[in-house]
Amino acid sequence: MRKAAVGALMAAGLLGACSTHQVPMTYNAGVVAQKPPAAKADVEVLSVTDARKHTGKHLGAIRGGYGNTLKTLEMARPANDVVRQAFVDGLGARGLLAQGNGARYGLDITVDKLDCSLLMRPEAHARFQVSVLDRTTGRPVYTKAYEDNRSGDATLAAGIFGSVEDLGKMANDSMQAAVDQALDNGAFLTVVGAR
Repeated sequence: MRKAAVGALMAAGLLGACSTHQVPMTYNAGVVAQKPPAAKADVEVLSVTDARKHTGKHLGAIRGGYGNTLKTLEMARPANDVVRQAFVDGLGARGLLAQGNGARYGLDITVDKLDCSLLMRPEAHARFQVSVLDRTTGRPVYTKAYEDNRSGDATLAAGIFGSVEDLGKMANDSMQAAVDQALDNGAFLTVVGAR
């Protein structure tokens, strides 16, 4: 009986190994506290460049004791599309998103980091380089990097027992925080005339 239980546990571990899981990555506009006092719908997202080491849909991994990948986490869409939508939703929630092509300001965003991992403790990282361009001149008027790094406590629920959902949520929260930092920054709001 004991051998059968150990065998079943090993088989479950092998079946769970090297699997790929799609996790949702969406910006929650409902948590935006308020619109900036002088918000004008005058900003659009021009471009988002994925400059990460692992580009595309890759988000991260849950790893085994030797650092081997057991579960791979992927986004439903490539990172540049996910981050573009997060900034569009964030601008919309703050009353800053321009409709059509009449925006005075455009955002050029570089995704330096958007990832997560679980070996002994869960970690998630988001880092975006945001440049505001004056659409009339085409020149940058503001550039700043925004970053969020988070980690949880070491856990026994790692390896094959690691939660894809919990790690994906941590990555999503990190993305949300970095977008909020960018769009709530006083200097950014001043540059786009929302303050």
